[in-house]
Amino acid sequence: MVGRKTEKNRLRRSIQKITDKMREIRHRPKKDQCLKINEMFRGHYNYGMGGNKGSLFKAYRKTEKFWSKMLCSRSWKSYIDWDKYHEIKKVFPILRPKILISYEKMKDAMPVNQTLRS
Repeated sequence: MVGRKTEKNRLRRSIQKITDKMREIRHRPKKDQCLKINEMFRGHYNYGMGGNKGSLFKAYRKTEKFWSKMLCSRSWKSYIDWDKYHEIKKVFPILRPKILISYEKMKDAMPVNQTLRS
């Protein structure tokens, strides 16, 4: 069965939307930042279908890198290396991607005449 994948332009737009929001909230407390990032990801991950895991992880990795960059840019003295960043992530974790609709569920959702054509 053919899986579903997020279109490149749509993925780029959603990553851009997340990074813009992170720029807006960069000076808020880390807890608030994490809650807002997870709120946006919850909506994005609702499209977690079979075959789309790569796109979801791409958005996750780019957001992770950008959040690290934003945490470093909060003040002149606030350089955060990856070890310290991972400690912050243990306290304020970012939601990891999940596949909510597996291939089996996708197959059940398709009309019968379309499954016979392939």
